[in-house]
Parts: sequence; C-alpha cells; structure tokens
Amino acid sequence: MTSDRRIMVIDDEIDILTIVRRFLEKWGFEVDTFNNPLNAYEVFKTNPKRYSLALVDVRMPEISGIVLAVMLRKVRKDIKILVMTAYEISVKDIESDTPDLKPMNILQKPFVHKQVCDAVKKQLQIPS
Repeated sequence: MTSDRRIMVIDDEIDILTIVRRFLEKWGFEVDTFNNPLNAYEVFKTNPKRYSLALVDVRMPEISGIVLAVMLRKVRKDIKILVMTAYEISVKDIESDTPDLKPMNILQKPFVHKQVCDAVKKQLQIPS
C-alpha cells in the first residue's frame, strides 16, 4: 500500500537533503533521504509502493536525476516525480526527451520552505 505522505529525496549534497527533510517533516511528511541515486533505486525496487513521490536532483555524479526518474518509472509507472535543479531546464525539454516522465514538475534551486512544500502538495494533490 502506498503512503500518500512518504517521500524519497535524492540529492548528492547532504546539506540539501537535510534542509528538504526538515521542510517536509514540518509539514507532516515522512521522508527518506539518499545521497546516492543507485542506492535509492535499489531501495525503491524492493518496495515500490512505499513512496508516493520521488524528489530528485538533476545533476548527480553516479547517474543523472533524469535517468534515475526513468528507472523509477520503469519499476512503477505511477510514481510521482518532482525534479529539483539549480540549472535552467524546462519541463517541456525533459518531457520531450523522455516521454516516460510525463507528468512531472521542476523545483528550481535555490528554494524556500514554502516552495518545496507547495510543490510536493501539488504533485500529491493535497490541499494547502
């Protein structure tokens, strides 16, 4: 069974993971953080229904967040994806290159508490 309040956050920067976890936990979400995308993928594969959303950084050393998101969607088509990046990138660009990621959203870094929580709630269709 999927928890509508459990989120996996994947970013190679520990500081970002800590900040995002704190933001989301204040809003009542359960958060599992991963600084290695391949580790996150292995955890997801063992229990794909555990998470309602994956919040993924685009640029990571092992594999890109886009590649990871595609891998997650191959395991479970309905997993919600929210991509975070400090670089200029559009949803249209990502979706045209990787149609398996439709629908998805982008959270632009740097962000503040409310932006993260609003983006997650929007993806999960939770009223504000």
